[in-house]
Amino acid sequence: MASSPAPSSMPVSLEQHLACSICLDVFEEPVTTACGHSFCKSCLRRNIVYNDMMCPLCKQHLRKTPEVNIVLRNLVQQLKKTQKKQDGEYTGVPGEVACDICTGRKLKAEKSCLVCLASYCSIHLEAHSLTKRLKGHRLVEPVENLDERACLTHGRPLELYSRKQQRCICALCMEEGLEVVSMEAEWDMKKAELDNTKTELQQKIKKRENKVEEISTSLKVCMDQLDSEWWEIDAVFTAVITAVEEAQERALQPLKDRRHIVEKEAKELTNELQAEISNLRKTISELDDISALEDHIHFLQTYPSLSDQDDGRDWTELGLDTSLSFGAMRKITTIMMEQIQEKLEKLTSIELQRFPKFAVDVKLDPTSAHTHLILSDDGKEVRDGGEIQEVPDAPERFDHFGSVLGLNKLNSGKSYWEVEVTNKTGWDLGIASSDANHKGELSLSPDNGYWVTVHYDDKQYAAMTDPPIRLNLIEKPQKVGMFVDYEEGLVSFYDVKACTHIYSFTECLFTGELYPYLSPHLKENEKNSDPLIISAVKHR
Repeated sequence: MASSPAPSSMPVSLEQHLACSICLDVFEEPVTTACGHSFCKSCLRRNIVYNDMMCPLCKQHLRKTPEVNIVLRNLVQQLKKTQKKQDGEYTGVPGEVACDICTGRKLKAEKSCLVCLASYCSIHLEAHSLTKRLKGHRLVEPVENLDERACLTHGRPLELYSRKQQRCICALCMEEGLEVVSMEAEWDMKKAELDNTKTELQQKIKKRENKVEEISTSLKVCMDQLDSEWWEIDAVFTAVITAVEEAQERALQPLKDRRHIVEKEAKELTNELQAEISNLRKTISELDDISALEDHIHFLQTYPSLSDQDDGRDWTELGLDTSLSFGAMRKITTIMMEQIQEKLEKLTSIELQRFPKFAVDVKLDPTSAHTHLILSDDGKEVRDGGEIQEVPDAPERFDHFGSVLGLNKLNSGKSYWEVEVTNKTGWDLGIASSDANHKGELSLSPDNGYWVTVHYDDKQYAAMTDPPIRLNLIEKPQKVGMFVDYEEGLVSFYDVKACTHIYSFTECLFTGELYPYLSPHLKENEKNSDPLIISAVKHR
């Protein structure tokens, strides 16, 4: 009797014979044709649709799709079960570790022992676990290079840790003076360090997440503010455009009316002239007829009266009135400019809403105050005392201008503060540079280091440019706001209550430190005796 093939070769042989010749894979619901060829049922069904019911291999005509071959189906199921049993076999794919104990066909390792320095499949792992003397060994997930877990000098397992050498050693590597601990102790310590590091990193992540949320919130607030200001500014300029268009319509309307009148008058005069021309030509024609008469009696009897030909208007001095009026246009443009200015002033309220975030706490410097000035204890008020005060001499003290500087150094960024000027008949407000000459007969001009507006003679205002510019304020300010943008070279003054712009110094060239500058002016009897008061900036 012939010997049967080895069991290990059967799965391979079966797999070769149980493969569909169409999809080249193991049969799924195998069927066998009358000519003896087998295919997957679905493969054959798809194929015969395109081949007129013929066998894909021998081209023999098929009457119908065969039923499932039960024997083949059982063999396929058996093959799949066999393959499942072989899933534990070591195949060499990345990540797999072979069992070191298996001989012949090796199985995949389930665990590696760091003491035995060997990897075990599920079968040999059971034997390892049942051995009492091996129960204390440390088992880990399968490790490929266990040789790296052994001491290359002594060939023993690495089970100790040298903190001085910062490496794993075996028991024979121990030297005198080495601080050596067990691997587990060092693992516990380093794991704790890792946990602490992870906690610190989580805290950093949390801080950054909070910062991201903060930025997102700030962005939303900023975008909302931008949108709000966008529509406010758009509304202002829409109103300005409307005012211009209305003024344009009003300015053009008299021209339209005048055009209509002139055209009508010209038409009437032209029609009248054309009628007279027509009559005159008719008369000339009649005269030509009379002149052609050779009958003397008939000529004299029909000769017209020449005085009748003088009828009609005297056109010598008469003409078309083409004069135009300019008074209305001037009035319309004046009204338009007033309306535009009124509309544009609404932009000031938008600016004032931005300024509180740049507010600085201004306090006055007593060492710079003129000897006539009296400062409050908190450095927020200044007034003229009417006589010289006993104060220490200081090189920075004003001796010509009755003025005082603030303690605040303005050398970068944006700054804003407000000063109450109620009931004052005169004052100076602004900024002064650190190198401005506070002595001698100097004017308060930018060339001398001052950017100042002044109020004088109760109702007069001026910006101290060179020469000064008179300012026409509709209302007397009760509180003046000052805004300085160092980098932009901008100094602006505002009437806070009326939300109107007073004046701006632009394109200023700042090179050093700037200081708030105030002067309450000298009091006259009981007039102008009230102090200048630096007030807290309120959010609007």
